[in-house]
Amino acid sequence: MKKGLKILALSLALVMTLVACGGKNNDAKKETGGNGSATGAETTSFGTVADHGGEAIENGVVRIGVVADSPFTGVFSNYFNQVVTDQILTGYITQSMKIKADGDIRDEDEFHTFKFDQEKKQFIMTIKDTFKWSDGTPVTSRDFAFVYEIVGHPDYSGVRYDSKMQNIVGMEEYHNGEAETISGVETPDDKTLIVNFKEFSPSILWGAGIAYTPEPYHYLKDIPVKEMASHDKIRINPLSCGPYVITKVVPGEKVEYKRNEHYGAEVKNEGLVAEIISSANVLSAMKNGKYDLYTSIPGNIKNQDLASLEGYTTLQYPSNSFLGIGFKLGKWNAEKNEVEVDPNAKMADVNLRKAMAYALDIDAICDMFYEGLRQHANSTIIPKNVSFYDPNAEMYDYNPEKAKEILDEAGYKDVDGDGLREDPNGEKSTINYAAMSGGETAEPVATAYVQWWNEIGLDVQLLDGRLHEFNSFYERVQADDPDIDVYLVSWGYGTNPDPSETYSKYAPFNLPRYTDEKIEEALAHITSNEAFDRDYMVEGYRMFDKAIFDSVPVIPTMFVEEREVVNKRVKFYDVTPSTNEKLNDFGIKDIELTADKPAK
Repeated sequence: MKKGLKILALSLALVMTLVACGGKNNDAKKETGGNGSATGAETTSFGTVADHGGEAIENGVVRIGVVADSPFTGVFSNYFNQVVTDQILTGYITQSMKIKADGDIRDEDEFHTFKFDQEKKQFIMTIKDTFKWSDGTPVTSRDFAFVYEIVGHPDYSGVRYDSKMQNIVGMEEYHNGEAETISGVETPDDKTLIVNFKEFSPSILWGAGIAYTPEPYHYLKDIPVKEMASHDKIRINPLSCGPYVITKVVPGEKVEYKRNEHYGAEVKNEGLVAEIISSANVLSAMKNGKYDLYTSIPGNIKNQDLASLEGYTTLQYPSNSFLGIGFKLGKWNAEKNEVEVDPNAKMADVNLRKAMAYALDIDAICDMFYEGLRQHANSTIIPKNVSFYDPNAEMYDYNPEKAKEILDEAGYKDVDGDGLREDPNGEKSTINYAAMSGGETAEPVATAYVQWWNEIGLDVQLLDGRLHEFNSFYERVQADDPDIDVYLVSWGYGTNPDPSETYSKYAPFNLPRYTDEKIEEALAHITSNEAFDRDYMVEGYRMFDKAIFDSVPVIPTMFVEEREVVNKRVKFYDVTPSTNEKLNDFGIKDIELTADKPAK
């Protein structure tokens, strides 16, 4: 057996022994299939459309199982929430702009029209009369201008104030308290918003610096910005401009919604219930017919188990996210709104980072656990962004001998003969690796990573000796917890493929807290005026791939395929990715139900 696979098998055996001894009940072990895809079963592939037919009932209630191993935090605002479960739950009460297949904003949809003026460096939005809040108040340009006032406010606690927002005329002056208004955001009337940019880059066409959804000025204007994220008008009773309205929140567990009677398009059902369900309970919930739709099925649930469920159809499509390993290389300076790289950080030596990258057998993990649902990543740019992803980008393959050579040459040597290397100063150094809990594979994969790093002589240990719950994990990573040296990262892209949001010096989402001349040069290339020439922009992405490979602030590990499971009482459901020939607008409002209860 290949060494990487052997380590994985040993890690898995350890976890399954704990299960048998009472760590988890045997039924849960049986339902999740035990060791993922290690059985060598053939991969089952799925389509992107569930067409079950039947006659739709009236006034149904859609039941959604949001698969997650942590409670949601309950921040129902696109400008304050930071975790995917909150974003899913908020999506049912918001109406975002629609995009074309290649990611740029459409000229028109049911609620807005848009115009970009490159010469004047402007974005112009016109709001249609169909766009209303759930209390019947029309959505106005003031509601969109309010977004900029929130995000740019000195007391704003979220992460959306970045280089894209700073590119708006007058935004920095407003943020610094030098101006009471943002001069570049204009509302000439209730239906027109004009945003003026300092520089008009191609990424603006994808939404850089543009408020995708409004915030209700008449409802929130009297709440201090520093209190908004925790206020009941965000957490319990948010207004909706989307298809549904929140009626009840069971903190961390469940959200109930009703149809938004003021929504400007037809909503097929009377209500919706979205409930958190742990990955360990997904299959039993399916067998009992609990939900109509299951989001983001975890990779450890086997395709063959999903395919055997007669009351459901499983759908599969490329994810907007990738997985990786990040290094903590500095801190976020909140006063300056920029990354500060620490040359003395424990992981500051690029050779140490390269060695750790070569030590990981990612192909073994993909083969053993994920049935083709994950592939070894060679870039932080996802394949879904076909215009910019380079399938030939240089990557870190599994090569432990090369890893050892790099460490030897960099001065990391085992001085005392205990099998673990001291740093170039001859000092012992323990590297703390932070990883999230959740699902049957989280522990064996994390254990395998640690063991592979131990195999090349590095003293790497799990932070606090255990895996960490999702919400607390991200709180510590975002707060630059000094105990974290290396961490698991899962990053999802929106419509804008520009990597500045995660790697710019001025991006709060730059979690490695790293930048250098080559990265900034590549980002500037991607966002320059010359980049309106597509070939020039692609060249910038190639520069960016090379800069990340050379500096290794992040090790890209896996690209992800998403799966959703649809109950057969759902008449039709479509997750087909849009193309230039056909745009897919199917959404939550379009679901029709054909029975009173989900099928078992």
